Amino acid sequence: MFSLFGLLLSACVVPPVDQLLANASSNNPSAAVEEEAQIPPPDTFGGLVRSISEYVSPTPVPTAEPSTTVVVNTNGARANIRSGPGLDFPIVAKGYPGDAYEVVGRSEDEAWWQICCVTNTEGATTTSDETWVAASVVRLAGDGEDIAVTQQLLSPELTSSWQVDWQCGSDRCEVKQCSATVDATVEDGGSQQMLTINHEVVWDDTCFATDSWIFEVNQFTGRERTGQYEENFLYGYWLGGNPGEANGVYTFPDGQAVAVFCSGPHTVEIEEGGGWTTLYEGNTCHDVRTGILVVLSYNKRWLFTGEFEGQSYDRAYFGDNETLRQRLTDSNLELSFVEKR
Repeated sequence: MFSLFGLLLSACVVPPVDQLLANASSNNPSAAVEEEAQIPPPDTFGGLVRSISEYVSPTPVPTAEPSTTVVVNTNGARANIRSGPGLDFPIVAKGYPGDAYEVVGRSEDEAWWQICCVTNTEGATTTSDETWVAASVVRLAGDGEDIAVTQQLLSPELTSSWQVDWQCGSDRCEVKQCSATVDATVEDGGSQQMLTINHEVVWDDTCFATDSWIFEVNQFTGRERTGQYEENFLYGYWLGGNPGEANGVYTFPDGQAVAVFCSGPHTVEIEEGGGWTTLYEGNTCHDVRTGILVVLSYNKRWLFTGEFEGQSYDRAYFGDNETLRQRLTDSNLELSFVEKR
């Protein structure tokens, strides 16, 4: 997947070691360049995120204890249990005749039951938002009238925008700083399960080329399909509902405040070859209801391991760095809005 961050990888190419060593010792030519340059301090979001203690904490949606079950009612065959309410959702488990499951929700047309808790095909117990069974292959044991309709977490009409501010702390960068907007919209042609969300980044003053990339996101869970965010925080736009307990509050430009789950520091390392490693260190905040990315910031540095002119280096840092901060500025999603105490 090519993205905003892939684009910036080429904004400052990996530096030649002789140039960096010359830069590091230019102020004191007689000094041996054995000490690394000062590491930039971590970004604290520039005051964009405030303490949750100043606000009324969001009230969790109450969930009643399941009192209704469904029992697989097939003639010897196993029932398919899927990740969403429709035949185009993947099969995540199989139910044997007579197996009973707790009901936690239903589709609006009552053709599907949302159930808990199921052992999936990999032997793990799934959570309740991942498992659905067709009403045609089960019988209901209990009263289904009071079971709530499970609503989509993300709308097919979803739109969201982020502001990006980028700076380069290197003499080699032709562009020292730049801003951009990232707009997310849903493309037509998605499946019942997945929303195809296009992200387009447009830079001010054409500092960099316009670019776009695609995420496929489950509209019921809010999770990005590939799970890349689990290993790379730079791609964590869509973590899914309830990503963590609210521990901060972000204020939109219009003054609305939303409860967020902030985490970090996260790190990503990319081996560039020739002894160079690109290191990203950053923090993220996500809306506690939908899991959409609200704030992201990182410092990017280049580290060198190897020998040069008889001197050995182990992940040496010589001062070149980039910083980026991205913040949500507009969204038509129902976020976890809060008010001051």
